[in-house]
Amino acid sequence: MSTTTNDTRPLYQLTVEEDNARISKIVNDIFAKYNIISQVPPATTPRTKINGIRGLSNFLEVSLPTAQRLKNKKLFPFYESGNKVYFFSDEVNAGLKVEAKVKVNK
Repeated sequence: MSTTTNDTRPLYQLTVEEDNARISKIVNDIFAKYNIISQVPPATTPRTKINGIRGLSNFLEVSLPTAQRLKNKKLFPFYESGNKVYFFSDEVNAGLKVEAKVKVNK
């Protein structure tokens, strides 16, 4: 027995397959109507504040001079308040993200 769009039976009278089909259609119609799918942000890691060059070196697991060099290259934004500097983990990760090079064997 298949359910149609004009099926007005209550949910308790439907089989499991008919119920799932009806719910799926309702959800898809809502997503299409409000264009929700394109508005869903991509999954990201939580944003954490990184305090100072030492914090950056610990976060990246590099030496202090390397962390300072990366900051000076301005690969990612940093913020200064007086003589304090801080970063945000998501911005550091985005700034360091490098496209992988594809190695082609000839």
